Amino acid sequence: MGMSDLETYIQAMRKDVTGDVLSRSRTMDALLDLRLEAAGRDDVTSLVDAALADLPGKTMVPGDWYRERLDLFELAAVNPVEPVG
Repeated sequence: MGMSDLETYIQAMRKDVTGDVLSRSRTMDALLDLRLEAAGRDDVTSLVDAALADLPGKTMVPGDWYRERLDLFELAAVNPVEPVG
C-alpha cells in the first residue's frame, strides 16, 4: 500500500519546518495550500479550517504548534473518517 498524494504533501510540509518559530504569513499560506490540495477531503479541510481559525501570534507561530497540526492532518489523511473518492 503506497502513500497517498496528500500524505506525501503533508510530509513535504513537515520537512520545511525548521526552528522554534515560523513566519505567521508563511504558515497561513502553507495551510491554505494544504486546504486546496485536500479538496474533496472534508475531514482534512475541516481540520485545516480549525487551524486557520486558531492560528496563534501576530507575526510568528510556534513551531511546535504547527508540527502538532501537521500530525493531526497526517493522521486524518492516513485514516479517513469518510469514504474517499
